[in-house]
Amino acid sequence: MIELHEITHDNFEAVLELRITDEQKGNVDSSIYCLAKAYVKITNDEKPPMIFAICNDSEVIGYVDIGFFELAESAFLSKKYGDKYTYGLNRFMIDKKHQGKGLGKKAMLKVIEYIQSFPQGEADAISTSYWMTNEDARELFLSVGFVETGAVWDGQTGGNWNTEREDIEYAEVGARLGL
Repeated sequence: MIELHEITHDNFEAVLELRITDEQKGNVDSSIYCLAKAYVKITNDEKPPMIFAICNDSEVIGYVDIGFFELAESAFLSKKYGDKYTYGLNRFMIDKKHQGKGLGKKAMLKVIEYIQSFPQGEADAISTSYWMTNEDARELFLSVGFVETGAVWDGQTGGNWNTEREDIEYAEVGARLGL
């Protein structure tokens, strides 16, 4: 059974040992980077990210990093959908040994269920993004109800994406699931 567990002394090493395939490198940050980024947010008085080990029974098979964000009126999601608050899926990863078994979809449904409890406040949506070339991520998000927002940007600089560019591996695609 898929569950989200807080990261503790008992599962910390297992989280650090999570790996992705060579082809997926660049699509998701390492677990150590994710945990370090959370530490920086917490020590800078930002709303702490919600980071969990994804477990199948008691085995750590992945992790998720969820943020809660108040959107500016000028933000794309505010303008297009009227969203004021969103839970952002900052990072989601299933270890390479456990991919291709349907566990990613089950884990994502568990993440959505958790977010629907509004752990840090009410929100209008769950938002995420993925690299345009990451078809596996696209399929996963669409399979659980996300829709592409139409927003595409340069994932390296955050600037607008020029559709005439040929280096689409740097194009980041926005997706949203209304709550």
